[in-house]
Amino acid sequence: MQKLLKYSKILAWPCQQAAKIIGYLLLLLTAVILYDVVGRKFFATGSFKLQEAEWHLHGAIALLGFGYAYIQNAHVRIDVFSAKIPTNAKLIMEILAICIFLLPFMGLLLWFGYDFAERSYMRSETSAGGVGLPYRWIIKSVLPLAALLNILAGLSVALQCIVALKAPHLQDNRMWDDL
Repeated sequence: MQKLLKYSKILAWPCQQAAKIIGYLLLLLTAVILYDVVGRKFFATGSFKLQEAEWHLHGAIALLGFGYAYIQNAHVRIDVFSAKIPTNAKLIMEILAICIFLLPFMGLLLWFGYDFAERSYMRSETSAGGVGLPYRWIIKSVLPLAALLNILAGLSVALQCIVALKAPHLQDNRMWDDL
């Protein structure tokens, strides 16, 4: 069981690193927004590129943060049905949800998202209208990367659920308090 926890931490590590990158992206987004707002308000320097950069940064932050939110148990849950279900049943449901829904869906998203980004790269795709940002493949590459992070997060959580079921004394129970 200790090995499962070790593997879980290894799988969670890329999600934690992505969360650190998100912190810097948030600072960058703040700077871009401030520059854009002050420029438009006081210097009449509005820019399609700045506005598009804001949208791209918002999207990257949201997509890259899902995996980290999942391993931190900070995602949204609907507790209407699960409020009276025993913890062990919730753990089993979590494992099943990961295997039946999360892994196949994220696998498809990874597969098709990679193709989506690759085609954009091969075509040297730029923003529609030609006034926005070049290198559209960069933002499109976030989609398969986010899918991969979610797969790693799902596997990490599944391993933690298995440990919580088989050897609850080894598991940090704070994670499962909200299940």
